[in-house]
Amino acid sequence: MSMRSLKILFFVLLSLGLSAQCFPERHSTNWSDAWISCSPRPNPNPSRDSSHWILFDLNKHYRIHQVKCWNLNDPDRLDWGMREVSVDYSEDSLVWHTAGTIELERAPGNNRYEGAAWEDIPIPSARYVLLTALSTHGGRCGGLSEIRFAAEKLQDPVGVKEPQKANVFAVRISPNPFTDVAKIILEAPGTETVEYQVCDLLGQVIDRGSVYSDNGFHSLRLPTRHWKPGTYLFVASDGKRLVHQRLIKVNER
Repeated sequence: MSMRSLKILFFVLLSLGLSAQCFPERHSTNWSDAWISCSPRPNPNPSRDSSHWILFDLNKHYRIHQVKCWNLNDPDRLDWGMREVSVDYSEDSLVWHTAGTIELERAPGNNRYEGAAWEDIPIPSARYVLLTALSTHGGRCGGLSEIRFAAEKLQDPVGVKEPQKANVFAVRISPNPFTDVAKIILEAPGTETVEYQVCDLLGQVIDRGSVYSDNGFHSLRLPTRHWKPGTYLFVASDGKRLVHQRLIKVNER
């Protein structure tokens, strides 16, 4: 079956809709139309330091050929635009690979800005794409206005498949919703160690670590008193398989 080619447009607020601009390649000068980070945060890629970054969950797996970026185009904050941006990708948000680095010119700060040229960034298969600011144009914050990917949707990504009943890899969380502690049991016969991480819905890593087997079961207690109420994603991998489940934190009554 042939791959279906498409261009995926992601606004930095993770909207999937096209803008209603008369000139769709041009970008406005409103800072509210952009993504801005002024507080470095722990990076989802553990090999990188705390920084300004944005994480895209594409929901499906894609082969990505090119990336196009619009730098921050607010006339009063042009120095917040990114100068060097690393592009990392992952199939499971646990194991990361670097696709390359993009160099962006400072935006002009007018509504005729059509962004940088398409960059060749070959990514063989990814669900998650991570852009990290390595440097800015002198500002203390980092920002981008818009990002586009030229990609092909993959039908069956190698190495990332749903677990089969004959080869169990399952997660149970109790209670869920929870208040102070989430109790997690991972069933993975034949696996000594399971790596896990917890992310919020913006992609920020809240917790990560390893759990070890006890007759095929891996038990984990996550203290959650300091977590804000809301929905989180628990992801675990044994190096070959992936399992994930939503966690729901609620206030204590």
